[in-house]
Amino acid sequence: MKIFEGLIFCLSMILVIGFSVHAADFDYLKTIQKIAEEIGALKADYPQLKDFSPDKDVEMENLAISYGYKNHQSTRGAGWVAAVPNPDEDGIWFYIDFHDPNSTRQIHTQPVIVPAYIGDKKVSFLILEGKKTKSIEGLIWNILKKNGVKIKEN
Repeated sequence: MKIFEGLIFCLSMILVIGFSVHAADFDYLKTIQKIAEEIGALKADYPQLKDFSPDKDVEMENLAISYGYKNHQSTRGAGWVAAVPNPDEDGIWFYIDFHDPNSTRQIHTQPVIVPAYIGDKKVSFLILEGKKTKSIEGLIWNILKKNGVKIKEN
C-alpha cells in the first residue's frame, strides 16, 4: 500500500511541477531584446526609427527600451508628457519597460498606461509621435503581444 501511495504522490508532483509555468522562469532579458530587434526591423518603412538601435536603446539592467528621434524639451508644465522629450512633427519618443507591479516610480503610475503584463511584471508603454509621422504605436503593441505581453481586461 505504501508503494502505491508513494507512486500517487510522485505522479501528482510530476503533474504539478510539469504543468506549472513559473514567472521566475520567464526570460525577460531575452524578451526585451527580441522586442527591440523587431522594432528595429521596422526601420525601412518608418523613417522616425532611423537611429533606433537594439544595442544602444535597450537598457538591459532596467528591462527597458527608450528611444527618441527629433525631439525637443516639452513646453508643458505638468504630467508625464512634460517630463519626457517631445517629438518634432517628424519625430518620435517611446518608452517600454517590464517592472515590479508595486513600483511607485512616476513613469509607472501614469493613468494613460494600458494595464499590461508579462510573466509576473507589469509593462509600461508610453509613446509620443509627431503629427507628420506614420504611426507605429499599433505595430509596437502587436510586437509586445507577439512576445507574450497580455492586456488585462477590466
